[in-house]
Amino acid sequence: MKQRISLIICLVIVLIFFIFTNRIDHQSNAKRLAEEECILVVETPPSSYTSEMFRAKGYNPLTNKSCECNHHNRWWSSYKDQIQAGDTIVKRKGELIFSIHKKDSIINHRYRL
Repeated sequence: MKQRISLIICLVIVLIFFIFTNRIDHQSNAKRLAEEECILVVETPPSSYTSEMFRAKGYNPLTNKSCECNHHNRWWSSYKDQIQAGDTIVKRKGELIFSIHKKDSIINHRYRL
């Protein structure tokens, strides 16, 4: 009986420790994401890559120079199936909006804390 109680207490302590050490700091994550920037006319869409991270190749419409956008967070990656060659993706520094500009529409995705 004592062993069972000790085991339960030990499991509760481990559970509490796990809960407190795995909390996500959403504010810090949002600040980090707001600092990222990518403005790109897509030539190679992100769905062409097998990687989990977001990756797209194309050119910057302001400079006409070739560039590539890489993003390791799941925020942009969750929309990669919506992006096709010819679309323009826009993530401006200081904003928490990721936009996909298509020929006839603009799709805005806001980051939610």
